[in-house]
Amino acid sequence: MRRFDEAAFVGQWWLPGRPGKQHHGTLRFGETHPELELYTVDAAHPLPGHDDDRFDAPVLHGQSMGVRLTLLDLTETASSTSRNMRTQESRRTLFVGTALLGHAHLQEGAGRFDRASFRLGNLTEWVNRTPYRWTSTGEAETVELLSLPLLDATIDGCEISVGRVSESRHGRLTESGFSSHEDVELRLRAPHSLQDIEYRYIRPLEQLLSLATGQDCRAFAIRVGNNDGTGKAMSGWPYDAYTVRRRTTDMTPPEKPMIRQHMRFGMNCPSYPPNVDFRDLVPRWFDVQAQSGAACDLVFSLRRDSAGYLQQQMFTIASALEGLHRSLHPGLEKKSPEDRTRSAEILEAIRTTRPEHHDWLKAAISYAHRKSYSYRMRDLLRQTGHAMDDIIGDEDKWIRRLRDIRDGIGHVLPSHDNTNVEPMVAMLFSARFLAEFVLLRQLGFTAAECRRAMGHNWGIDNVRSHMRKAFPDWFTA
Repeated sequence: MRRFDEAAFVGQWWLPGRPGKQHHGTLRFGETHPELELYTVDAAHPLPGHDDDRFDAPVLHGQSMGVRLTLLDLTETASSTSRNMRTQESRRTLFVGTALLGHAHLQEGAGRFDRASFRLGNLTEWVNRTPYRWTSTGEAETVELLSLPLLDATIDGCEISVGRVSESRHGRLTESGFSSHEDVELRLRAPHSLQDIEYRYIRPLEQLLSLATGQDCRAFAIRVGNNDGTGKAMSGWPYDAYTVRRRTTDMTPPEKPMIRQHMRFGMNCPSYPPNVDFRDLVPRWFDVQAQSGAACDLVFSLRRDSAGYLQQQMFTIASALEGLHRSLHPGLEKKSPEDRTRSAEILEAIRTTRPEHHDWLKAAISYAHRKSYSYRMRDLLRQTGHAMDDIIGDEDKWIRRLRDIRDGIGHVLPSHDNTNVEPMVAMLFSARFLAEFVLLRQLGFTAAECRRAMGHNWGIDNVRSHMRKAFPDWFTA
């Protein structure tokens, strides 16, 4: 893996099936996406600015420093060209969607995999176990490397394993030492595309760790391939496996990992409950995702650097709460027999007395059975077992403010104190707190367990202080 963590690769690049026509270029990884600076030499077109000047290459192969690279989803963003009578030399900048690094090139049409591994931010701290045993005898101290058992869970179409990976470095002129971390491996029952693996399996685990820690926990060091028939999790990888690169941070852990005692829930630390079991927790979380995955995407997007401006984040969480309630109570979207009977009686009465208003009234009450935004927020608040009472203060005013902010931003209505940053931040934090509290309840934790979990690392105190500072009149003395 160390061969693939470079920030730039200088090498030769060619179209699949045309290795004889190679181009010089440099692939660079930035904070957001890779860019390929490519130098091409072609026969000159009869007319400058010919339509075929764009370099159309959805897939590109390359080789650099002994590494074979496959670039996917390329788009030319800039170019400059010089021509003479026979040739034209071009310098092109290409946006690269995904770079796959390995010992072999990915052939066109072969981009489906049934095996993946990756690391997760804060996963090692969340699992909370060590593979080392230190022993002191007199003045001597020795360390023993233990073989820790795999953690495993089964979900629909996939076996998920977590195992401890340890590495040692020994050098006469370089630093020596040990390093160890937890790896996640997916064994899929059928091959999937890279995008499918990331969305269906990696994304939920990222969000699970984000919920557990209250921080953005991303996957990195992602590797994909196909099972070589060994049938053993965390075993050696086949020759034609690929490391997935998109950013400079794709190979590095977070700078400041969180300790287990500051997490909302985790493993191997009974003194800081909830203390969870991996095999039981993961399937329950994937069930939550199957029901409320779209709402979860909105909730956890707020912890990303790309969450947007404050008002955009506020509209996101206000909409996410409504979407979360809709996903948890899909039956409220359907008319009950009582609703149908009531509507029919009202329309029949109007038909006989004021028929000119019948069509208007029919359209007006067609969605009257759906619950209001206020009803949904109150129902979510009840799921917290009154834990939000001393956080938001006046429930009616909090719901009204949240609804007005959503309407003011999403429906271009007159805004309500949106120029005041402090109340907006307080509302954002409290609404996100409610969403994550409800998700904990959906995992099966009791209201008391959730309250204790959300109180770790001063979580409840921080949100409460923001609300009391922004809306002091909402709280009784």
